Amino acid sequence: MPFLVDEALQYLIRAKNGGRLPHSYLVTGVDGSGKRDLARKFFAELNQAASPETHPDYHLVEPESKSRRILVEQIRELEDALRMKSSTGAWKFGVIVDADRLMPQASNAFLKTLEEPPLNSILLLLTAIPEALLETVQSRCIRISLRVPPGPVLDPAGDALLVKVARVCRERPNTIAGALTLARAFQDQLQSARAAIESEHDEKLSQETEIYQQRTDGRWLEREGERLLVLTESRFVKVRSTLVDRLMEWFAEAVRIENGGESTSPFSADIEKFAKMYSVPELLRRCQALVGLQQNLSRNIQEALAVEVAFIEAFGPEGPEK
Repeated sequence: MPFLVDEALQYLIRAKNGGRLPHSYLVTGVDGSGKRDLARKFFAELNQAASPETHPDYHLVEPESKSRRILVEQIRELEDALRMKSSTGAWKFGVIVDADRLMPQASNAFLKTLEEPPLNSILLLLTAIPEALLETVQSRCIRISLRVPPGPVLDPAGDALLVKVARVCRERPNTIAGALTLARAFQDQLQSARAAIESEHDEKLSQETEIYQQRTDGRWLEREGERLLVLTESRFVKVRSTLVDRLMEWFAEAVRIENGGESTSPFSADIEKFAKMYSVPELLRRCQALVGLQQNLSRNIQEALAVEVAFIEAFGPEGPEK
């Protein structure tokens, strides 16, 4: 039976207290079910750590390449980090986010770690698509399935953007000025997200430098700095994609309303007013501009221009503004 995050955490705590704590877990669940949250809370509980993701014994692996794959080099770096002695005597965590994106060579390399995990280490593989993992990987992990909590999933950045969409659609619908206002709000959200990610990574690197600079030859810290630079871009791309998805959900809800369905969005009243301004084909045409934006942002193009053009097509007038 799928757990809520806090239910899963209590299950893990009972296992630890009973001396039955395995080394490897496969944590599954759709986006929004709290897979990362469980990993952070579990680490914090075992180590009494306030900020797991900046702790030197909390090692996070995420898709980093342009194709958003987890490469064998990342797994080898994780293995090296887990074999190092903890600076605080804490449990060492290796958390692999979107583990379904492990490349075959990386999966095979990781099998060795699963078979012979370093002392005082916990491995957590997080994925929404467990069937994409090698069966040999799955069989070596205890599976914990998570479910989405009732009510809306918290997404402060996406909600803040949709608040602005609702306001513009009420006050300046179908205008270039309104569309450009939303484009700027979108870009502001992205800048804030990048700054937060960079700050988190800078703090992590600073802590690791202080701890490990006397214990390594310097190459490990140099590689870690390079890894965090790549990871910054990868996490930023994911945030950007999620924001565009939220905008497309706005149009999807509008189409559902126009077809006689009920909206489940917390912005349903504003979306209903928005839907009444257009036909279903027009809503789909406008949404297609955001689909195109998602595709264009993955290419080497001028981001600001692509955003402005897409927002004018999605939220601006049908023809030249009069």
